[in-house]
Amino acid sequence: MGEVLLDAAGRRRSPATMPGFHAGRPPRNKGRRYAADPPTVEDIVAVMRAAGDGRHGCRLRGLIVVLWRAGLRIHEALALNESGLDHRGARCSCAAARAAAGARSAWTSGPGSTCCDSAYRLPPV
Repeated sequence: MGEVLLDAAGRRRSPATMPGFHAGRPPRNKGRRYAADPPTVEDIVAVMRAAGDGRHGCRLRGLIVVLWRAGLRIHEALALNESGLDHRGARCSCAAARAAAGARSAWTSGPGSTCCDSAYRLPPV
């Protein structure tokens, strides 16, 4: 171990980053099983309340609802696009909000649509 390993910026590099350093050693967590620990409804509501009421808070709350109700991982939810959604299961079309943003879609402005601001509210404290 006489040589000093340097990265591209000239800083000392840890030997653990080199291939083969951990060769022959089992992982420290090998064989361990961890029980599922999903968040409770109260935890989800607390996170949604902490998100705020602004533009970004509404987007974050929407993402939390999609993740929670559909059981998606974050990368699965972020990979969704409008063509991948089921129009028959949509409860709220958000036609007013989408029209204000200039976005149009065939299934977001149907008859009987409601606005998300009045359709979805957090439970009372």
